[in-house]
Amino acid sequence: MTFKNNSFYKNLGIGLLVLSFMLCAACGAKVVRGASPMVRMTELSHQGDNINLQLSMRNLNGVDLEVQSIDFRLTVNEDEKDLFVYNGPVEAKIIANGTESWSVEVEESETSRNLLDSLEKGDIKSLPYALKGSVISKDEGTLRFEHEGHIYPLPGKPGHFR
Repeated sequence: MTFKNNSFYKNLGIGLLVLSFMLCAACGAKVVRGASPMVRMTELSHQGDNINLQLSMRNLNGVDLEVQSIDFRLTVNEDEKDLFVYNGPVEAKIIANGTESWSVEVEESETSRNLLDSLEKGDIKSLPYALKGSVISKDEGTLRFEHEGHIYPLPGKPGHFR
């Protein structure tokens, strides 16, 4: 009888061990795919007739993201005046869970110039903005992004904003 009990407990232990391995495999880490990148404005500057926008693009996926083009609009205030619009090709490979900085320059409109000049002079304290757009990647297709925040002048750096 002792022999049968030992065999029972041995088989029970092996069964529980197999069950725990199966549960660990089912709950294991999954590779994230198809998540939109986190795109943020890191700096904006205007000098002469151009606006330069620096963006930070963070890949939230567990695989590399090969960006082929980007299309975005940076609008300000509730009436959504365009401060910056860009649509064009980009060749950037963002490693899995990595971040890349990207810079683009466009011609400044009169509206943009007036808003940024008012901000720089202190006539307004900040500009609420919305950054909306999409990236087209080689493997994932179109991935949309959106972020809202406020633009402030950078102290000691005329013409530069964050």
